[in-house]
Amino acid sequence: MHVNVYNGAMSTAQCRRLTAALRAAAADDTRVVVIEGGPTFCNGIHLNVIEAASDPRAEAWRNINAIDDACQQILTTDQVVVSSVRGPAGAGGAIMALCADIVIVHDSVVLNPHYRTMGLYGSEFWTYVLPRRIGDEQTARLTEECLPVSATEAAGIGLVDAVIGGEREQFSAEVDELAAGLARSPHHARCVDAKRTRRDADERRQPLAAHRALELAEMWRDIMDDRNGFAASRRAFVTKQRPRNTPAHLTAASDLGGTDRGPRRSGQGR
Repeated sequence: MHVNVYNGAMSTAQCRRLTAALRAAAADDTRVVVIEGGPTFCNGIHLNVIEAASDPRAEAWRNINAIDDACQQILTTDQVVVSSVRGPAGAGGAIMALCADIVIVHDSVVLNPHYRTMGLYGSEFWTYVLPRRIGDEQTARLTEECLPVSATEAAGIGLVDAVIGGEREQFSAEVDELAAGLARSPHHARCVDAKRTRRDADERRQPLAAHRALELAEMWRDIMDDRNGFAASRRAFVTKQRPRNTPAHLTAASDLGGTDRGPRRSGQGR
């Protein structure tokens, strides 16, 4: 399925449409689901729609719950889910891609799997998805340093499963071919069984519901109490205000000699 949202931002309605499409796929005989983004894969909730709402706090709360529903569907479906990431992804959009069983990115992709610079704790089950892929130490580094991650680095630390180069159309065709091959493979059933076994084990350690409750409790404080300046950061982003100074996390990276994580790209979501 194609998730081609303008500049990567997903409104409440768009998140709900994605969840409905995922549930429809789960209800038929689909064996592998490919989620392919557009020029920008996704950058999370839609800050412009939230800012324009009559009650921005209420709309932000609806939006974050709607994207959580989509991520939960990806995590819990019995089908093998493949994320086909041919454009940059950030914040909740990056985490949504990482919810898939197999994550394949174009070699030009830059990921920003963090939320802090927008004054948000974050949701989309990042407290489950990131440690599962890269461990607690790397999770802390990525979410606290708030620096971009290139496709090469992402593959090197296990954040994504494969990197493919070439033209974007060729990339999409290769991912589709890989997915079709997996669907036909006699090993498909084994992959599904392994997915169920791992999810059952993870659920016994800490249920997804607990991860969601923890994250949303923090997000409530960020959205409703505005404890970390989300409203001002959102408004500055939407109105294209120029920062007065270089953000502290980028200054720190420069003082340490820079980073090889690829070019920095701004996002539409969080």
